Amino acid sequence: MAHEKTPFLSAQFSVIAHATEDIQKVEQATSFLIELVSKGQAKLCRQYMKGHYGNMISTISAKVAGKGLLPSALEVLSQRAPESDKQFLSSNIKDYVDKEGNLFLRFDKQEASLRRVKFHQSDPIRMKLKFASGYDPVRIIDFCRASGLAP
Repeated sequence: MAHEKTPFLSAQFSVIAHATEDIQKVEQATSFLIELVSKGQAKLCRQYMKGHYGNMISTISAKVAGKGLLPSALEVLSQRAPESDKQFLSSNIKDYVDKEGNLFLRFDKQEASLRRVKFHQSDPIRMKLKFASGYDPVRIIDFCRASGLAP
């Protein structure tokens, strides 16, 4: 079987776990998303800080190099995401791509903890996909459409 070249340079994941949340569940939800789009697991890094009212806030992050990402990552997400989410993304796709070649997606923590893919804007698990050079915003949008993520 020939190796398919990935269009991605990297994927970065980040999420905030509030004091009222189970940090291990938030990490499991993040790991679920990482495992969907990669060939293995990534090391999760935790940082701790205090909120305005002294509450503990944890940030969890991970980075996966392009060679560790599945070339079909967006197709995998597309197959798992609800049709309504894909239609919303399609209508607003220009807002999720920047001129530096990045695609920004946000996922619902609760749904990811249940091993489901759902886009969500408020308090999400964030994924930043960095595309290889040659992928300008138009080409990234075309790639999202071809993958079924933004039909």
